[in-house]
Amino acid sequence: MISAIIIFTGLVLGISMAAPPGPVMTMIMKKSLRSVTSGFLVGMGAMTADIILLAIVIFLRKIVNLTKFEPITFLLGGIYFIYLALKIGTELKNKNVQKYPENVKDFSYFKGLITGIVNPMQIGWWLTAGLSILEAEGISPFYFFYVGIVIYVYFLCLLIYRSHKKFQERVSLFVNVFSVFVLLGFGAYFIFSFFTLWGWHF
Repeated sequence: MISAIIIFTGLVLGISMAAPPGPVMTMIMKKSLRSVTSGFLVGMGAMTADIILLAIVIFLRKIVNLTKFEPITFLLGGIYFIYLALKIGTELKNKNVQKYPENVKDFSYFKGLITGIVNPMQIGWWLTAGLSILEAEGISPFYFFYVGIVIYVYFLCLLIYRSHKKFQERVSLFVNVFSVFVLLGFGAYFIFSFFTLWGWHF
């Protein structure tokens, strides 16, 4: 029997997972400048990564020490996020951030999926908080965990899109500059963490 506490816990966990500023949020915000659908698909791609990570934790937690793969995820994630930051920075420099042709397929879902899969924040969450909740409460809270993510991502996309329609350049500039700094910051932090985990000292 699924109780109200399980439902509430799952919803809060989902929102708390999606809400903090990070690489996935910056991708959602940037794509939401174009349309609610584009931003929402990024979020759904990242949520699919969460489903994959949940499945991995469920099936491998008893037989594999998943934490030994943590250093390489920091390196790959850090490199990928710095690449994204440089790409957005180039757009800003060339003043191309306002061009959003409606007929271009930008593969938002797959960009969200890739970002989620290589995001050390998501991987680390599943190896710590996610794993402990799974051990304590079972799978039930995670049904509503994903509902919480869907609700939060949709309303965030709607807010960014409507704000952009109203204020145009100011919102676009804020989102893109914010994205560059967040992605560079997390990228540098993750690469630094990789060297730290491997015993390098600065």
